[in-house]
Amino acid sequence: MSVVGATEHYKPNTKADDLQRRLRRSLFDGGFRPGQAISIRRIAEEHDISVIPARDALRGLVAEGILVFKDSRTIVVPELDKQRIRDIRFARVSLERELAYRAFAKFDAADIAALRAIDARLDQAIETNDTRAYVHGNYAFHFHIYERADSPVILRLVESLWLQYAPSMRMVCTLFGASGIAHDYHRMALAALDCGDRDNFAAAIASDIRQGMDFIADANITKP
Repeated sequence: MSVVGATEHYKPNTKADDLQRRLRRSLFDGGFRPGQAISIRRIAEEHDISVIPARDALRGLVAEGILVFKDSRTIVVPELDKQRIRDIRFARVSLERELAYRAFAKFDAADIAALRAIDARLDQAIETNDTRAYVHGNYAFHFHIYERADSPVILRLVESLWLQYAPSMRMVCTLFGASGIAHDYHRMALAALDCGDRDNFAAAIASDIRQGMDFIADANITKP
C-alpha cells in the first residue's frame, strides 16, 4: 500500500526531507495526538539527527498547515475546532470529488478489481474492529482513485488535508472502533463504476468524505 507523501515522482533525500516523510507517516498512523506539543530537540534525538534538519522538517509541516505554532517556540499537532473541520470538509469535498471525476475515465479492469479487493479488506477490518487496517484501507481506496486522475497539484493539496485531520480521525477510530464507521459509500462508488455513471461515482466519494468529517465533528473531541 502506498503511504502519505509517496505520490511525488522525485523525493529529495536530505535529512530534513527524509524526516519529514517519516513524520507524515507517523501523523497518519496515530503517532501524534491532537494538541500534542512537539519538541524539535526531542524529534532530533529520537531520529538521531541534528537540530537543524529536525527544525526544517517541522517547519515544512507548519507551512502546509499540518502542524501549527502554539507560540513563538512551541509546535503542536492542531486540535480541530468546528470552523477548521468545516473548512477541511469543504476543501476535501471540492478537491476529492474533482479528482474522482477526472479519474473515472482512466479506470481499467485491474483498477476496479483492486478497489474491490481493498473494499473487501475494509469489510474484514470492520468485522474484526481492526482500527489500523481500517484507516490504511480507507486511505488505499481513496488514493488509488485519486492517483488515476493524474493531477499532481490537486493530489498534493489533498494529501495535506488528510494529514491535517488524520490525528483526530485516528483518535475517533480508537475511541469508537472501526466497527462504528460505515463505509457504504464505497460500495455506491463501485456500483457507479459498474454502471459507467461518472456523476454518481464522484457523488459517492463526496458523500463518503462528508460522512467521515461529520463523524469527527459529532464525536465531541473537537474544540468549541
